[in-house]
Amino acid sequence: MQVMTRVSHFTDYSAVRPAAAIPKLAPPEVIPLARVELERFLTLVDTLTPADLKQPTDCTLWSVKDIIAHQASHVFGLTRFGEFMDQFNPLRARAYTAKGMNGLDAANQRQIDLRAQWSLAQLIAEMRDHREASFAGRQRFPALLRRVTIPVPGSNLRVSLGDLIDNIYTRDMWMHRADICRATGREMVQTADHDGRIVALVVRELDRTLNASLNGQSVLYRLTGPAGGAWLVGGNNPPEATITMDGLEFNRLASGRVSAQQVLDQGLAQIEGRRELAESALRQTIVLY
Repeated sequence: MQVMTRVSHFTDYSAVRPAAAIPKLAPPEVIPLARVELERFLTLVDTLTPADLKQPTDCTLWSVKDIIAHQASHVFGLTRFGEFMDQFNPLRARAYTAKGMNGLDAANQRQIDLRAQWSLAQLIAEMRDHREASFAGRQRFPALLRRVTIPVPGSNLRVSLGDLIDNIYTRDMWMHRADICRATGREMVQTADHDGRIVALVVRELDRTLNASLNGQSVLYRLTGPAGGAWLVGGNNPPEATITMDGLEFNRLASGRVSAQQVLDQGLAQIEGRRELAESALRQTIVLY
């Protein structure tokens, strides 16, 4: 009864799942998830017009076309281990880091600039022509190097190369598909099985990073939309606060495209329960994409 009182807008509390129980990405899931996301990304960019390509995006330095070039470079980068290493070679990005960019941003911007004169058709062809080699390259990536961790810019977190290529690359494409839809006024195709799984993996990582700061307290994230769900983040206690958000807006927040203050000021989240706890959780809702 206590739980139902604190989470009064839920008629079925059994629908709430502990974020800590979300299973990690399993090896058999990696390629099917990446394949579906690439197909959806290609289906979207096939519809774009020249005017669409010029539109600004939530990634403030990049246009829609820049985002497509960024994703094309990721697909090609996974075809061969040497190409992957070349894309992230800090010596190649010195001109960008000299301007103050962190290593990851510099590597990404270099790849976009290398494709600056390419047409949309060429970028699409790069993704289509290399997709199978890219999937195979993920599976061939050296096991020892998969365990190597790299720092996450702007935080004290580290991520393994294995998680980067298996999980975060697919999440990144998914988020950039959302960016393109938002910039061009298109509706994003979402299904519970595919997009819902990607969002659940984001929530799983958020739970791991928020646990320490919540000090045993719990926050209920209720994400609406086809890829949404209701997850208890933090301890296993009844939630002290509930945050209700559209699933895409949640991912915009988690990826840094919108700040917690903007979420609060623009009314993008509804809060019930302990407001200070919910606002603190929102400010720490950050996951690598």
